[in-house]
Amino acid sequence: MKVKELRRLIVDKKVEARQLLKEDKLKEAEDITAEIRNLERKVKIAEEIEEDEKRDLEEQRDLANKNPKVKVNEMRAIVKSVMGHELSNEERAAVVSSDNAAVLPKEFINQLQEIKKGYGSLKELCDVIPVTKNEGTIPVVDYDQNELADIAEGADIVDGTLVTTELPYKCKKVGLIQTLASELVDDAEVEIEGIAKTNFTEIAVAKENKKIMTIINDNATIVEATDYTALEDVMAKALPAVKAGLITLCNVEGYAYLKNMKDKQGRNMNLITVGLDGKEYFNGKPIVTFDSSLVTPSAEKTKVYFSLKIKEAVKYLERNGVTIARSTEAGFNTDTIKLRILERFDAIKGSIRSIKKIELA
Repeated sequence: MKVKELRRLIVDKKVEARQLLKEDKLKEAEDITAEIRNLERKVKIAEEIEEDEKRDLEEQRDLANKNPKVKVNEMRAIVKSVMGHELSNEERAAVVSSDNAAVLPKEFINQLQEIKKGYGSLKELCDVIPVTKNEGTIPVVDYDQNELADIAEGADIVDGTLVTTELPYKCKKVGLIQTLASELVDDAEVEIEGIAKTNFTEIAVAKENKKIMTIINDNATIVEATDYTALEDVMAKALPAVKAGLITLCNVEGYAYLKNMKDKQGRNMNLITVGLDGKEYFNGKPIVTFDSSLVTPSAEKTKVYFSLKIKEAVKYLERNGVTIARSTEAGFNTDTIKLRILERFDAIKGSIRSIKKIELA
């Protein structure tokens, strides 16, 4: 009980004891008096505890006043660093560096990822693997070599170790160099954010998508077809382990063909639908459009489709998100600040068993 509650109880007990005395109930009054003494002892102890807690809080407050925590705006600190302005100790501690460049804050990177989606980024569809160095190898389960045999009645269960392959990767630099026009920190912060969210993002998405689609196109099994039903057939015949993560990738012409398909009465067949999640689906699986310039159709073909489980087919390696620094590239001898915004990534082939390609005229 709190001190206030104990004191209230003592008052109530005293009233009760007086009433018992009036009624000549001496024994009961003595018992109540004994309870009052115990309560008073509890009050004394509780008061001492509260006093100690109050002292501790005051000491903590005094310490905080002597050593106040300075909340640092990470992005502003990075901008000051890039512009060559002097940083406070707190700002210097807030700037995370990688390869002599400042790593943009996680919150800002998350904004860039959302913007990338708006540019049609295929990265998030792949198996995204963060790495800590520019090159190396990663172990990947090789589904093309793994076969799980049926177990006969009464037979021992065999070792279920899966075959893995060490895939080499080498993260390449993708980015831009651009002049920073602003001289004031506040203006420069806005300008840098704008450059990163538009120019850099557009370039990065184009590079990422090209690399991803090249892997898919170069490793696809071609399926002969005369109409879209061949795509449905490919999806129906996909392995159960593949079918759960199956998606359809198509160029703009292929998407328009499915979207506008009409029956004999001229009614839209609604082959592409929108799910509750806002995503588009074909034959019950997600359908995603890629830039037609990324894959050149065969002669006399215009529509390109890929049916695959992309998370096992393409491994996307990224290192340290996005970095920004003052450019040291040769040729920039003016007194203007040249920004260098970079990301490092690689996309490598995983298991290609699911990749099927269909082209239509």
